Amino acid sequence: MKPLHIAVCEDMPQEREALLALLRRSPIPTECAVFPDGEALLAEYRPQRFDLLLMDIYMGALTGVETVEKIRAIDEEVPVAFITTSLDFALESYRLSVLSYLEKPVKEKELTRVLELARMQKENRPVLTVRRGGVEIRIPLSEILYLEQRARLLVVRLRGGEERDFYGKLSETAKRLEGQSFFSCHKSYCVNLAHVRRIDQELRCFVMEDGSNVPIRRESVGSARKAYENFLFFCTREGI
Repeated sequence: MKPLHIAVCEDMPQEREALLALLRRSPIPTECAVFPDGEALLAEYRPQRFDLLLMDIYMGALTGVETVEKIRAIDEEVPVAFITTSLDFALESYRLSVLSYLEKPVKEKELTRVLELARMQKENRPVLTVRRGGVEIRIPLSEILYLEQRARLLVVRLRGGEERDFYGKLSETAKRLEGQSFFSCHKSYCVNLAHVRRIDQELRCFVMEDGSNVPIRRESVGSARKAYENFLFFCTREGI
């Protein structure tokens, strides 16, 4: 079972550590990024990065509700569970399509239930469907870093370093990804902008979140930069 990528946003260190301890004991594997407040989460947030947000409601200058409001401006799908001592925000949770409430102190059984719901949603996210050896394979778009054409094989590089390959043409597959966060930066590469960290102008490549480099053809440098800037602008509007 692949791990769920979870953002834990909690400003109280003791409660944060208690929650992380529960996550480590969970039967559902997780990989957690920890944020002490909403501002820190928003500074690093990108669509498709997380499978679940565990969000404390009562935090500093920016509440959990206000943080999720900003996230919903660019990501309508990421599951969110509010962690709170009060159910006073039931109306906001409905408006923000919140998956669940977790009352403090968080119970292991309730947390596992939320993780299971997030796992089910992850399995139902948009996928790239391919055939390999007569078998249909469904690859979640959020897990794809980039696609690479190697001779007659099309290789899909995934988060965590795994690769899937099948016979196909990048040009045809890229057309199926139109309208998503993908950009064809080279005749042999199509990159998922959601997992780009920066553009290296000198090396003429995208630098991915796992440190790998995806080349950009010389004539596409300008359009690649523009596509990435547009993606970041989309992510940062409304204060994100």
